[in-house]
Amino acid sequence: MKDTKGDRHILHLISVNYVKDKGNMDKHHYVTPTARAPVADPNLLRPDWTLGVPRKPNLLWLDKNENNDPELAEVVRRVLAEIPIESLYCYPESGPLYRKLAARLGVGPENLLLSAGSDGAIRSAFEAYIAPGDVVLHTQPTFAMYFVYSKMYGAFEKNLVYQPSVEGPVLDAAAVVQAIEEFRPKMVCLPNPDSPTGTVFSLDDLKTIIEGAGNAGALLLIDEAYYPFHEKTVLPWVLDYPHLMVTRSTGKAWGLAGFRLGLAAAGPEVVMCLHKVRPMYEVNTVAVAVMEKMLDHEDEMIASVERLEKGKRFFLGAMSNLGFRVLRGQGNFLHVAFGVHAEAIHKALSNMVYYRRDFNDPCLEGFSRFSSTTTEQFKPVIDRIAQIVS
Repeated sequence: MKDTKGDRHILHLISVNYVKDKGNMDKHHYVTPTARAPVADPNLLRPDWTLGVPRKPNLLWLDKNENNDPELAEVVRRVLAEIPIESLYCYPESGPLYRKLAARLGVGPENLLLSAGSDGAIRSAFEAYIAPGDVVLHTQPTFAMYFVYSKMYGAFEKNLVYQPSVEGPVLDAAAVVQAIEEFRPKMVCLPNPDSPTGTVFSLDDLKTIIEGAGNAGALLLIDEAYYPFHEKTVLPWVLDYPHLMVTRSTGKAWGLAGFRLGLAAAGPEVVMCLHKVRPMYEVNTVAVAVMEKMLDHEDEMIASVERLEKGKRFFLGAMSNLGFRVLRGQGNFLHVAFGVHAEAIHKALSNMVYYRRDFNDPCLEGFSRFSSTTTEQFKPVIDRIAQIVS
């Protein structure tokens, strides 16, 4: 009879050694892939995504320039209730919204890109146009993602720095044109109104800047996220300037920040490039369905903007009457310098309202920023501040 005991022993040793070798291979032979150099750069940091906490319901949240108008929120609630159930499980069909938006904006569907907020459109512009070594010119302080996307795509940043003045932050249009001529950027990012400064350029100044960017071969990105809190727009100009791109958001005037829906408008050649880098579906089905219906409620949106502007004027007037320096700004937000009362006011408001207490930028030093809200919601805040001053 054949002796198999020795064979079994040999097979056992082979099996044990294979498991050991496999364990060593799993532990020692796998190498983490290296990210693109700009992304691997340790200077590119993002907030910790694990630390988000729910908003405290007892606070009035006036920190992110959202539209918290209760009347408009009820309009959105009713519209959302009308959304068909298939919007929850079907992939989006955005064609009807493209056509409806185009008709409303006075452009063609070929001039539009839907996006995950205006932020998504801005990122698409960077992805389509910015290569390592390109120059990006943007304001400072401004929307934080211009800095992030410049780093992500390996661009050299050049900043247009707002200067402090008795009237608030200032940036001269001539300085913008001069910087374009000097640095020859691939892209110029110019929010109008800008945030956090609340500053705007006149239409004449914007025309000069647009033409300067065109002469330099730069894509000029003008972010109109706060339209129509600031009603002057250059969006129709995309039909005349092939290097102009305008972005908008539904998170401000429309009260739809949670749906993450924005758009870009530009000439057909630019829009075609933006669509080349978009995801399979640029926005979600529920957002598309809600926005398509909300366009029939534009009057309610305008009425909400007027209510928030009225509340803003009310709050600014009260702060001025209390002796505080204020900046009106042109978005749905405002600035107040509380001066010697700042520490006491911040403490008194800590259990009532959440807002931007201060800034590191010299052009806004000493100011706090509040998002606009209605007169009724501002009244308790004003009363609390008045108690501290008195």
